[in-house]
Amino acid sequence: MTDSVANEVPAAVEPRRVLLITSVATFVAFLDMSVVNVAFTDMYQSFPGTKLSTLSWVVSGYAVFFAAVLTPVGRYADVFGRKAVFVWSLLGFTVASALCTIAPNVEFLIGARALQGVAAGGMIPAALGLVLGSYPVERRVAAVAAWAAASSAAAAFGPALGGVLVWAWDWRAVFLINVPVGLLAFVAGLAWLPEIRPQLRVRPDPVGAVLVGVGVGAVVVGLTQGGDWGWTSAAFLVTTLGGVVLLVLGILRSLRHPVPVFEVKLWADRKFAAASGVSFLFGIAMYAWLLACPLWTIVVWKYSVWEAGLANSPGAFTAAIGAGVVGRSKNPDIQRIATVLGAILFGISGILFATLLDAHPAFLAVWLPVGLLSGLAIGLLMTAVSSAAATSLPQANFASGYGMSMTARQMGGGLGIAAFAAITVSVTTGWLDGLHAVFWFAAAAMVPVVVAALPMTGPPLVEAEPAAGAGAESALTEGVV
Repeated sequence: MTDSVANEVPAAVEPRRVLLITSVATFVAFLDMSVVNVAFTDMYQSFPGTKLSTLSWVVSGYAVFFAAVLTPVGRYADVFGRKAVFVWSLLGFTVASALCTIAPNVEFLIGARALQGVAAGGMIPAALGLVLGSYPVERRVAAVAAWAAASSAAAAFGPALGGVLVWAWDWRAVFLINVPVGLLAFVAGLAWLPEIRPQLRVRPDPVGAVLVGVGVGAVVVGLTQGGDWGWTSAAFLVTTLGGVVLLVLGILRSLRHPVPVFEVKLWADRKFAAASGVSFLFGIAMYAWLLACPLWTIVVWKYSVWEAGLANSPGAFTAAIGAGVVGRSKNPDIQRIATVLGAILFGISGILFATLLDAHPAFLAVWLPVGLLSGLAIGLLMTAVSSAAATSLPQANFASGYGMSMTARQMGGGLGIAAFAAITVSVTTGWLDGLHAVFWFAAAAMVPVVVAALPMTGPPLVEAEPAAGAGAESALTEGVV
């Protein structure tokens, strides 16, 4: 069923404030996916005697819980209010960050990271739902481009910021920095964000929420830990296949339930389905790439942590350029064009790294120009896919629909981590050849990405105005970017 969306805010909504607050929260949420990677060695030294397999849950635990709650919490945000879900998730993320900072042992740290992941998974779909609900249709692509640029910048700046913070203090600084930023965004969100609620507030299927959430989480756990457990081990097979079974049961239940947590009907839209498919496929390559690049500079070229962080940051600037190109273009087919172009450029970047890099550092000659090219590719592709998914959604499903699309990307990311582990383990001649193989893999993965992007076309979805007295989300569209 589709709920009418009621306007419960003053007529004068300032969309730019909504965009700023949600972008700040999005930046810190995605920052915590990449910033911890460069702090991992320092954490290992702080907890002597801890097994690497245990400590790895500081990284993977966040990703697992983030992926698990994206779809169900996004659906609840659409039903019970996007502002409420966003601001309280933001506060939870801030508290969890403070708990990470004071963690006395690794078990406490892993638990706090899990809470961070849950809170981040609540923030992201609600954030985009607020942005989409605050802009008119003709400005949504530009707004989504600006919002998506925050996540691209976080992924690119994460290694550099993490390296500097660890160098200046220690690993606790990468979490402490979230606290003042989160508190400021929380206060601003309470004061300035609009609330968007449906008039008919029926609770989505709680059983379906559990099935989908646990299923997604189990699949991501299996894929990310398969390299450690063994790809034929009982732990891998039970966790991954069990997760798939639960996810399928959740989807089947959603097909019959009047208020499903997993909006299967959204997949009937060709543009949304294509965008989600691209998110999944590109997530595989991107996550493997994001692991390979810092490792190359640290393991092969022997850079320090902060040097490696800085070396992997220039792509953030070209990613912002790519996002701006998509956001400002008036071409009605820009989303498909930018996705295909971004995939081609990313594939070229992988081929150049695989053929030109060797054991001798070549930052200016190879690393910098190719890093700028790959950043441009990521900015073009990720912004185009995000805006395509977002602008193909009906108003009542902004948060839940984008949560579904983001879940696809996170599941692809889990598969990318698994692919990275499988490739590097299978290449027995050393890190240099293993990472070369990962770059070749990332380049080859762009072929299915291009194929999946071909149906990703069509104008933004424009719904008829609700009947008089029903309230309208379009009343929130005062102002532009």
